[in-house]
Amino acid sequence: MLYTDFQKTFESRLGTRADLYPYAVEYHRVRFEQTIHHLLHSILKQMDALIQKSDVSWTNTEEIVSDVLYCGEMDVEQLFALKIPDELTADRDFEEVKTKLYETKYYPIGEHLNYISFPPALERKAFIRKHFSRFKEESNFCDLGFGPGVLTAFILEQDTSWRAAGVDISKDCLRHAERLLNKKEVSERGELSIADVRSLPYPDDTFDVIVAVEVLEHIPDPEVGLAEAVRVLKPGGYAMTALPVQLPMLMHLYDFDTPDEVLALYEKVGLEVVDFETKEFQRQAGPFMDTFALSVNP
Repeated sequence: MLYTDFQKTFESRLGTRADLYPYAVEYHRVRFEQTIHHLLHSILKQMDALIQKSDVSWTNTEEIVSDVLYCGEMDVEQLFALKIPDELTADRDFEEVKTKLYETKYYPIGEHLNYISFPPALERKAFIRKHFSRFKEESNFCDLGFGPGVLTAFILEQDTSWRAAGVDISKDCLRHAERLLNKKEVSERGELSIADVRSLPYPDDTFDVIVAVEVLEHIPDPEVGLAEAVRVLKPGGYAMTALPVQLPMLMHLYDFDTPDEVLALYEKVGLEVVDFETKEFQRQAGPFMDTFALSVNP
């Protein structure tokens, strides 16, 4: 709604009571106008802070939005018109989450937009970047639960000798990620497919590096998923993982309570942790932690 249209509607609705209650109408008009002025002032303050952000921040936003519009085959107005899934229930059933969330066009787009400014998403890239020097030439990666394909593309852009496969349960994610790899001109070195991380379509000892970032909490049995990842990881290969702690969400089918529980999971499946970080983040419902780990398959 344009502001001029808002003003006309505002006055028209107040006017329906003006003849009988002139003072009450004037009181409410002034009160609402003060609220509007406060909101507009707040928006300008936020805009000033935004304008002062670095060119790096603006460049990142420009790239992410451009990528999202390309992958979603839409413009900005269509982007904001997308229906946000809101039908999940407390049952936390895998098939329900798959149908009502993962099998929607919104899901990969929403996850992709997180890379504009959502701190945990930015930390995922930072942690992976931190360990690139460990990976040898012609390494073969596998991105489990690749989502919008951001991390897959990011990895493939680092070294032209690297290759990457990946699985996700969502056809919409597959379509989105394949378009992203094409836009980044790395699709010839990436092979994505539909599969459940608990039953991977690869032989034993296939990959040099497994990436399982913010995926294991989306299945009810993360130990099964991680054990399957270890199965397809070569001896001496690396696993890069990220798991949230104290972050109950309807799409999360398993809740980790402490970083020690996460470390115990890696030990159960036989991984040796090389680097482990915990970071605290804030959201409206309160603080939560994300854990980031680099492990080796001995």
